[in-house]
Amino acid sequence: MTPLSKTIESFRQCRTPQDVGSVLGRAIEDYGLTTYAVGGIPPPSDPNPTPFTIHNWPIEWGETYMRQGFGAIDPIPRAAMIASLPFTLAELRSGSLGIAIGPECDLYFAMAEKIGRRTALIVPIHGPVGYHGLAVFAGPGPQIPFAARLDLHLLGVYAHNSMLNLFNQKTSTTLPHLTPREVEILRHARNGLSDQDIARTVGISVRTVRFHFQNARARLTAKTRSEALVLAVNNHLLGA
Repeated sequence: MTPLSKTIESFRQCRTPQDVGSVLGRAIEDYGLTTYAVGGIPPPSDPNPTPFTIHNWPIEWGETYMRQGFGAIDPIPRAAMIASLPFTLAELRSGSLGIAIGPECDLYFAMAEKIGRRTALIVPIHGPVGYHGLAVFAGPGPQIPFAARLDLHLLGVYAHNSMLNLFNQKTSTTLPHLTPREVEILRHARNGLSDQDIARTVGISVRTVRFHFQNARARLTAKTRSEALVLAVNNHLLGA
């Protein structure tokens, strides 16, 4: 049995999507990659993560992604929707996939390079009933050779399917719990509203907004408000 087939077989022994992610993280290190993101592609109407998203990206990336509104301009989901085969970040940036990359993406790519994710391979996944997903593997470089792309294509598809099956079996009792008001406050913050804007929208004081944020931080064991927001989104606690 080859190392690739052993990894795929290991997916079948996993009990949670995060277990699959741990196996996947170790496997992609052999290809000089350090980070993965696996999940469904969010619809254009809501650029935030779909209910199924598993990743090991640094908290710094998640905070910046939310704060800068990268979800609205991220070219990777757009390209994965139309591509049938894996493609690299370099191919996407060159325009060879037919996706226009404007200057608004410069900060997005600069941030990825800053945290050591200069190189990436994106594996599009298209399923029944119009389902679209993807697996993203990233690292500091160098560029990924063609033979490795074939292996990563298989890893991406099998990891995605294993994670999705396990995710669908997971019950909400394993997730952190937020009150309806905390969800409302965090959802407005996710959409870019300030404390003052949230207070006016909800009809409460700024002090009360901050009180709910403080409680949400405690429930999520987050060190900062930004981290609390990222954790809430990543744990799919805010809905659409």
